[in-house]
Amino acid sequence: MSTLFELFGFILLVIETLIGMMGNGFIAIVNFIDWQRSRKLSPADMILSCLSFCRFAFHAFAIQNAIFLLFFIDTFLKNVHIAYTASWLFVNTANLWFATWLSVLYCVKIATFSHPLFLQMKQRFPGLVPWLLLGTVAFSAIITTIKVIMTIRLMSECKRIESLLSNNTDSGMKTFNFCKYSTLLFVVPEFFPFLIFLFSSILLLTSLWRHKNLLQNSARDVSTEVHLNAIKALASFSILYISSFFGDILQLYFSWMGMSGIGMNIWFTDVTAAYSSAHAIILIFLNPKLKQESVKMLHQLKCACMC
Repeated sequence: MSTLFELFGFILLVIETLIGMMGNGFIAIVNFIDWQRSRKLSPADMILSCLSFCRFAFHAFAIQNAIFLLFFIDTFLKNVHIAYTASWLFVNTANLWFATWLSVLYCVKIATFSHPLFLQMKQRFPGLVPWLLLGTVAFSAIITTIKVIMTIRLMSECKRIESLLSNNTDSGMKTFNFCKYSTLLFVVPEFFPFLIFLFSSILLLTSLWRHKNLLQNSARDVSTEVHLNAIKALASFSILYISSFFGDILQLYFSWMGMSGIGMNIWFTDVTAAYSSAHAIILIFLNPKLKQESVKMLHQLKCACMC
């Protein structure tokens, strides 16, 4: 029987899923139509397309997982746990990297620094985007395969930490060491995109803030307002990304400690789903092409309802 805590988390996840799937689906469809017309996509649109498609899949897996956990827990544990884990790990890893490449692209396109290495990256990074996206898919598949293999072994060999600590035999200590260091394998790969994202975001925020102050001193209010909006959007993106990242780390930690129940899993999923949904809305309202298409679509829906 599901508790009120679990059901409330599930209802929140349903709302976030609807918003996230509509927002990310809209971004993917707009970019696909644009590609059909021109047969080419800008580097930013390439990353956005991959990111939105991946997030759409994430929301589908998240709501499916919540339904299984709440209503079909026995079937989930027996039949689809490993398949779901593999899909979740792949989508989550790819999401982190795609969001990171988007942040790096914004940084090299918008930030103004005179360092030779930054200038070289500014020139070459857009051309590397297709290869980076392919590399992200390949890397995510490899990491997912390794993690799934380790998960199967962890499920078959590892016990709870309390029992392992009380076991003074050699086999018990070996099992404990295996569990301890295997957990690092789940965490370490996630830190690489996180650190790159953090570094590029700090650079971009620093550049935007410095440029805003220069414009403010020149009394150019319109440009200052534009830069201030960009800073707010980037800061929101960064806060959402960091919250989602640490939510994943905490979920893994509680699971490792044997403290992760169904309700806690659903609420941690809510945190990640909120990041995906909110960022999709931010992207739609700040991207001129996406904003124009959304206004056009809303106008058509309004006309259809009036008719």
